[in-house]
Amino acid sequence: MSKPQIVNESLEKWLKIFSTLLISLVAFETVAVATAMPFVVEILHGENFYALASGVALAAQMLTTVLAGPWCDTRGPKPSLYTGTLLFIAGLLVATAAPSVQILIVGRAIQGLGGGLMVVPLYVLVSAHVAPARQPAFFALFSAAWVLPSMVGPVIAGYLVDYVHWRWVFGMTPLLLAFVLPFSVMKIQRFPNPPLQPAPKRAGKIAIFAIGTASMVGLLQVLSGTEAGEFDWQIFAAILLATVATFVLVRPLLPPGSLRAANPLGATVLMRGMLNGTFLTVEIFLPLMLKNIHGWGPTQAGIVLTAGSFSWALGSWIQGRIFSQTYRALLPFWGTVGFLLGILIASVGILPQVPGWMAIFGWLIAGLGIGTIYPALTVHALEITPPGAKGATSSAVQVADTMGAALCIAYGGIIFAVAGGGGPTAFFAVIGLMAAILILALFVSNRVGVMEGYRNE
Repeated sequence: MSKPQIVNESLEKWLKIFSTLLISLVAFETVAVATAMPFVVEILHGENFYALASGVALAAQMLTTVLAGPWCDTRGPKPSLYTGTLLFIAGLLVATAAPSVQILIVGRAIQGLGGGLMVVPLYVLVSAHVAPARQPAFFALFSAAWVLPSMVGPVIAGYLVDYVHWRWVFGMTPLLLAFVLPFSVMKIQRFPNPPLQPAPKRAGKIAIFAIGTASMVGLLQVLSGTEAGEFDWQIFAAILLATVATFVLVRPLLPPGSLRAANPLGATVLMRGMLNGTFLTVEIFLPLMLKNIHGWGPTQAGIVLTAGSFSWALGSWIQGRIFSQTYRALLPFWGTVGFLLGILIASVGILPQVPGWMAIFGWLIAGLGIGTIYPALTVHALEITPPGAKGATSSAVQVADTMGAALCIAYGGIIFAVAGGGGPTAFFAVIGLMAAILILALFVSNRVGVMEGYRNE
């Protein structure tokens, strides 16, 4: 790895502000859309496309996240950053003007493609131009950049849908970026290009597998938009084939043995995907449940997302102050237990005779549970990765996160549609599926351990 080409203090400070702003806007858009989507698809008369509209951005992002790393290495971070930002803005503008749910989905897909190309180059810019001793502060700030948007985003989105117009949920971010981008491009051009690397020998192969995996996940999400009465053996056969193809194609993108939790690194990466997927799936269906079952409006329904974000941040803070190896070794199991307990409590709120606030109480517990384990898994994965392979592990963790979320949302949408959609039974079916995945995660947690090194099987 080449030494950083250190920039002056003023430029470094600007990079910190710009990166934090960009990640904050991505975070805001993510949580704001999750709040508004149940109401947007109803307005556009596309309720059966709810899971697809919510998850298609993740399927698209998974593709470009894999491709962004090699592109940054061989061409520098600037082309990826510029392209990603423009695609992100274009996708949001398409969604803003969408006359139908189908066009909204197209916009969300374009937005996801851009999102996958935006974050990776920011990490590359930091690693290439900031002194190693100051890099941890950057990455800590990147994580913190999600906290405030996650807490205020649902409230703002709910207010916009209730009192202004849902299109502003998508249109606000492009407007803000339009003000900062011209000045930002001039600043970015002042950063020297890092030493470029030749294209890795496996780059073409990895690209093929990434495209194939994203395509299969995208197909599953499209199938989740099938009307309840239209499921037949051909649809179920397509779901089965797409599932098998997804897990075959993703294997080269993950550490060996990941899908079987065959070693500590593989188990850690797999668990990240399972936790992220179940959390985001339940999170996008809870506002829809509060709307359909309890008649809550956008502002009220958004409170559940704010509650989960707050307790996640609290759980993350707590785990960061657990230094005993003995106690940290307990985090994967007990954090998952807390998460599972939380979603089971939240599921009681599905009953019409139970106040909807029960869902918020349960989601507070769920957020606390996942908050104590999720960031700890990242640290653990990098700790047990040998020097020279940490970039590959970072990429694998991102792929697992995105794929886990996109897959679980797709399966949630399919189960929701098969169960009739809209009523308590459908919501119980979705949360039941996510609880089953978390029970499997408890077994995987027993294989998340500490090892001296890592070797391919």
